[in-house]
Amino acid sequence: MARTRDAEQAGEARRSLILAVAMKLFAENGYRGTSLAAVAEAAGITRSGVLHHFSSKEALLSAVLAARDEQAFDAVEVDREYEGAAALRALEIVDRLVARSASNREFTRLSHLALFGSADAPELAQDWSNERLRTYRDNLARVIEESAAAGEIRADIDAGAIALLLVGAITGLTELWLRDESLDMVAAVRTLTDVLRRDIAPDRG
Repeated sequence: MARTRDAEQAGEARRSLILAVAMKLFAENGYRGTSLAAVAEAAGITRSGVLHHFSSKEALLSAVLAARDEQAFDAVEVDREYEGAAALRALEIVDRLVARSASNREFTRLSHLALFGSADAPELAQDWSNERLRTYRDNLARVIEESAAAGEIRADIDAGAIALLLVGAITGLTELWLRDESLDMVAAVRTLTDVLRRDIAPDRG
């Protein structure tokens, strides 16, 4: 049993190393500019060793994007306790996620290419990105609906429309920022979330 656990831990450690190395190379060189051989060399293992954990380069990219998302959500402490309306906490998380995206332009570019079907991102990664946006939008709408039902925010708001507005704004602003780094997408998103904070506040009159 001890050997089995040791083997499992070694396998998990190697998989994490491959992900870390691939994340760096994909961000620096893009999808097409990164080969499995380069990932293997940087990780100090063979190409077949990489394929043992990830069936293809496409699967590796999808895993890298998923790992990046997990890191982002961990960094903004999605699960920490928060006093006040859950919807307001969700807006705070939106602000912090956008700020994190702005801190790594190359990786944000890679994620964006996967979303919009660029030739530099495979269909598998495009599908993953589309599902990610759907999940993000659905989760935002659910949190807003729950806050409205609890009386924390206005009961007459359209939770689905607000969630769509946020996701659409983030996606569009990211596209503009990737074209022109001088644009401050963090401030723009913060302006939008501030407007929403004021608009969804319950009427105490």
